[in-house]
Amino acid sequence: MRVNQGRRENTTAGNRQIIHCEGEANSSDIIFYRTILGVNVTQFDLQPLGSSNTLLCYAETELIQEGFCLIDRDFRTEEEVQRLENRYKIKFLLVHEVENLLLNSTYLKQLDYYRSGIHIDNEISKIIDSKRVRFLADFLQFKINSHLDKFPRISKLRNSELPNEENLKMVLLEKLNINYLEVQNKIDEIENQYIDEWLIEFNSLTIDKLPGKEIFKELKNRIFNNPPRESDIIKDIALLMEADSFIPPELETIFQL
Repeated sequence: MRVNQGRRENTTAGNRQIIHCEGEANSSDIIFYRTILGVNVTQFDLQPLGSSNTLLCYAETELIQEGFCLIDRDFRTEEEVQRLENRYKIKFLLVHEVENLLLNSTYLKQLDYYRSGIHIDNEISKIIDSKRVRFLADFLQFKINSHLDKFPRISKLRNSELPNEENLKMVLLEKLNINYLEVQNKIDEIENQYIDEWLIEFNSLTIDKLPGKEIFKELKNRIFNNPPRESDIIKDIALLMEADSFIPPELETIFQL
């Protein structure tokens, strides 16, 4: 891989589909994808690129020339997902994050270290109940930050707008005040309308739209005897799925096998 004029180019992928993924070389995402693809992995060039924000930045600034960025859905709405996918070289997971795909009781029960007799789905429900406030806080913060976006910068003065030096400070402060009012209006919208709508939206979220990483991290300690490293568990689950030629439906449209 080489970087040329600020863009990411790949000179070794050949006919393989380039997919820029979250994480590092041994992250959950890469381990899961490479393992579950089995012999089909040779059709893809999976390149870890860092955090979801890094991937978004590369895509939005058009630094990705080949392939696409595969990014966690997080708490994005379908409308947000479609807008970004239609505009940039991005595909979002249909679930919150890759760990949601591991919450599959059929395969969890097949692991050698599964603690027999434990009802996995019940344990998942208990974890979700215990983490409700944590998930709700994360959800509302995500929604609020998305609504506010970045604080708007003041636009550059056109030549026709330039005042004399004596009035320049006043003109710039007026522009800043207009931007402040815009942000204040957004805050008022959140307080008077959106916050209640978001609370209703959160209560309708299904398990696949909740933070799977946090659920899985606690679940493994409840259902396994002496659980191995998380990366090993992820690989073991993916190996079982691959042996069944099972690709989660949420990944079928991404890998198109």
